[in-house]
Amino acid sequence: MLGSPVARLVSALVLAGVVATQATTQAWAWTTRYGHVGAADRALRPGCHRYRYHYVVKPPTDDWILETWLYDPRGKPRGSGDFAPGSDPDRGQSHFGICRSTVVPGRFTITARLSWYTPGELPTDPPVHHKRWFQPAHFRLHR
Repeated sequence: MLGSPVARLVSALVLAGVVATQATTQAWAWTTRYGHVGAADRALRPGCHRYRYHYVVKPPTDDWILETWLYDPRGKPRGSGDFAPGSDPDRGQSHFGICRSTVVPGRFTITARLSWYTPGELPTDPPVHHKRWFQPAHFRLHR
């Protein structure tokens, strides 16, 4: 029966699943509209070295921050970076330090999130925080 407690519980669980899926999808919706990150394929050299990557941000305001994260082929975090308008340009290069003895060769992934703030509707309102995830960038380090 549609009005039975079991049917209502099932309906509520299905609805909760749909809402959770949509919330997760929107939080991780990837974009290139606000910028991108990237790196070239390279050789994984013996020892510890710096491997360069580039970034471009196109924020709608001058109050922004870009955060980047590097993941190795096994999905383990291997580094991070952050950029802000007072000290960094809206396009540039940076690097991740990688030691060959601690990683395996393969496909590495850079993820990036751009955050910016806009004024609230009223002068007494707090600033509104906006976040956008960039399309992940992949590159290979081979032996």
